[in-house]
Amino acid sequence: MTSVRYIVNPDLATGYDFINSAVVRRDLLVVAARCSVVYEGRGASRLGEGDRLIIVKPDGAVLVHRPSGYSPVNWQPDSHVITVERQDNLILFRSVRKRPREILEIIISKIYFAIAVHGLVDDAEFIEYLDEEEIADYLAHHPEVIEEGLRVVRRERPVESGYADIVAVDSEGRYVVIEVKRVTAGLEAVKQLHRYLENFRKVNPEAKVRGILAAPAITKDALSLLTSLGLEYRHIDVAKLYREAKREKRRGGAASLLEFIKR
Repeated sequence: MTSVRYIVNPDLATGYDFINSAVVRRDLLVVAARCSVVYEGRGASRLGEGDRLIIVKPDGAVLVHRPSGYSPVNWQPDSHVITVERQDNLILFRSVRKRPREILEIIISKIYFAIAVHGLVDDAEFIEYLDEEEIADYLAHHPEVIEEGLRVVRRERPVESGYADIVAVDSEGRYVVIEVKRVTAGLEAVKQLHRYLENFRKVNPEAKVRGILAAPAITKDALSLLTSLGLEYRHIDVAKLYREAKREKRRGGAASLLEFIKR
């Protein structure tokens, strides 16, 4: 049975008891705290004091996140031993990995909140939908997903700086260079599309050409740059494309994703 405990702005004695009990119980522990971090192992590092989010999983994985960004600034993939100690006005959390020998120490000076969840279960199978190549193949076979009236001219057209995913012609006879991303598009994706467009114009100086970035999402700064460069964004629903591709494959009436347009 799943149980949830939490504390908010505790004194360090209460915080120590809470964290220690969560580690002993092998709870999923999430702590927002002011802390510093020291790592010793294959290398060495020290992270000065700051506000961080600490996550300790039942299997011993430890992650330390800054308030922004999705990647942890420090982490331990697993722990042979986890200890929690009180030292003066600090809590010392130590994760020791046996092979390779790595030590991650988190020195906590203040706890804003802590949550401990016991008994979480996740046995579900992870299924990754389509990779980038398969998405581009599907869109090349179904360009109407991006825009009605598009006619695909080439899949993976070589340009000076790489390969344009899709080159099409729109209903007004203009070329359309399409760059496909399976994750949120950032600044680099916009710059990549712009380079492809410029390379295409060099080879086809008389052609009218548009650029479209197709992705499930786009960052604000990337959208701003995209607009300033005269390029366009199209949202794609990757899960929906997967369902449609699977349905089409069952019907057997169309070329498979990986077979399309290598012909």
